[in-house]
Amino acid sequence: GGPPRGASPRVLLASAAESLGEQVVVDWCVRLVLGQERPDDPDLAWLGGTEDWLPYWRRVWGARGLLYVWDDGAVGAVAAALSDEHWRVREMGLKVVRAHGLSQLTGEVADLRADENGRVRAAAERALRSG
Repeated sequence: GGPPRGASPRVLLASAAESLGEQVVVDWCVRLVLGQERPDDPDLAWLGGTEDWLPYWRRVWGARGLLYVWDDGAVGAVAAALSDEHWRVREMGLKVVRAHGLSQLTGEVADLRADENGRVRAAAERALRSG
């Protein structure tokens, strides 16, 4: 079956993990963040997305997916998100750090307190406080 229509990201990712396997979904989210999509990857509809998504949205949603499906092997992708050129990707990466308590990225998070974007700076402060 396909993704449930109109579902929240949490429900979509849970359904994807159930249908495709959690590790498959984690690996896919990692590839989205890193811009390494493959032709045989799952349908973006599993993330609530469409094929005409801008590239940075794919990275944002790959990172968002990692809020709900996780494996410690995804830490590298989160680190990449924290240095992404687009602030939305950096902000989402910080939410993932906070959600999973990724203390190994504390240095990168601390640096983002000086980010040019206010939302990124605020997310960095929150991630550090929750650590």
